[in-house]
Amino acid sequence: MSFNNKTKDDESIKVIPGAYRERLTYLRKAQEYSSADEIPRAVENYGKYLNALALFYKVEEAGLNPKMFDQEKDLPELFLISHAYWDLAKAYDRSPNLHLESIRCLDQFVKFTIGYKYQYVNARTIKAFIKKRLAHNPKAFKEAFERINIESKGCFIASDLYGEHHPKTYALRAFKTTLLKTEVGLKAIDFYYNSLCPFYFKLKKIPGFSIGVLFVLDLVVVCIKTFRWRNFENN
Repeated sequence: MSFNNKTKDDESIKVIPGAYRERLTYLRKAQEYSSADEIPRAVENYGKYLNALALFYKVEEAGLNPKMFDQEKDLPELFLISHAYWDLAKAYDRSPNLHLESIRCLDQFVKFTIGYKYQYVNARTIKAFIKKRLAHNPKAFKEAFERINIESKGCFIASDLYGEHHPKTYALRAFKTTLLKTEVGLKAIDFYYNSLCPFYFKLKKIPGFSIGVLFVLDLVVVCIKTFRWRNFENN
């Protein structure tokens, strides 16, 4: 390796942690510009934030993936990334020439949403945006919302009460798969993520509330197993 190449490598090593440390400053500025409706500056700073992460993980910005992060320790960062892509998707949606970039950012928003505890928050955010008819390309936003509800394997209330790998949690996940096959089931899942989950996590600290919910879930699991057994006998 030549001296010049070694110098460039050393400089790159210094730049990466520096940009990574400054990433939250970029994010804060982006959020401030977005709130002030200074969209070009917001986009610029969101780009700096995401590129700082990409540089740290040695990928292109488009290659950022939730699997690169620690799923527990980096949960707050994952939430911030999802909302960076959300704001970018809305910003690019304003220009017909940038709709493809908006769709790409929506795809990243969905990737950084599905399966995480904040999923119901993000689902409510995109649903409210759709209801207000603010999207210039509403089809893309509706498809993103549907992906969040359909592709998610999470049963957040069950996971919180029973544990991620409890047999009853698995039973409820399987029940969700069955619900996805009907229009009524899709509406039930939408109600679960956008109404029941926020209600549960808001009130779970009230003494006795979680016990009551656990009792209801136990009944649901019993009903599911009974229905399946009768269905098996009939076949």
